[in-house]
Amino acid sequence: MLSIRTQLESARLVCPVTHQPLHFVAGGVETADGTHRYPLVNGVPILFSDPQRQKQYLEQEDGSMNREYLTASKPIRLKSLARYLVNLDYRPEGHRQAFRQTVASMPSDALCLSIGGGPAREHPNLCNMNIGAFPNVDVVADAYELPYADGAVDAVFCEAVLEHLEFPQKAVEEMWRVLRQGGQVFAATPFLQWYHAYPNHFQNFTLTGHERLFVRAGFNIISSGTSVGPMVALSVLMANFAKTFMPFRPLKRLTGWLCAILAIPIRSLDLWFNKNPQSHSLASATYVHAVKSVS
Repeated sequence: MLSIRTQLESARLVCPVTHQPLHFVAGGVETADGTHRYPLVNGVPILFSDPQRQKQYLEQEDGSMNREYLTASKPIRLKSLARYLVNLDYRPEGHRQAFRQTVASMPSDALCLSIGGGPAREHPNLCNMNIGAFPNVDVVADAYELPYADGAVDAVFCEAVLEHLEFPQKAVEEMWRVLRQGGQVFAATPFLQWYHAYPNHFQNFTLTGHERLFVRAGFNIISSGTSVGPMVALSVLMANFAKTFMPFRPLKRLTGWLCAILAIPIRSLDLWFNKNPQSHSLASATYVHAVKSVS
């Protein structure tokens, strides 16, 4: 991952308002003319033009995202194994190849921005950006005001984010602005999924709707298709149905976990279903792999 210091010194990481370069000052970073200053929290720049808006994001849904992400830690081994098994989603080769081309094949000195990244880091190349200083987050900023200079970013990764944005088109247009000519974006976004507010949830996308977001912003589509298949969609919706409508909180949790565990072998059927060209019509999530074409 390209370090924050290198991003600042190369004038890639900039003021989200003026797009002027930033330099280190005591306790933060500042534009050369001194008109905009931003704090550093444990070395992480907090690049929100409006701190009140960040506060509002983190407080939505009673702050559930903030609490969960800040307390993210390695679970005990048995619980970790259980989570791994119930979350197996059998990503198809098209999804994997698009991710490799966008992120994994980039050199270590490339600036690969993960919008909505953390508390996990999906690949060592990724610089994680999110709305809070969560574990493994390198830059705190707003997807509507990316703190990067025009054409400064080599690749963008954006998974399970666009459904949480009230104005996803604005965020995709920001991706186009900050990407260099020939830079690629990989986005994976829910289609048939339950309401999950991180910090809010505004919409899901069909594959066509997902593609059009990027085409309208000026991107050319390289590939697109199913990201997470129909059997995962079915099993997760069943588990969340149980957790939502069963009486009594302990029974909700128990029934939800039982549904998830019983669905483990069913999910493996996506190894076959994902090969169907119509799998996107019942998919849990779809992906779009696009490029900012050289004009």
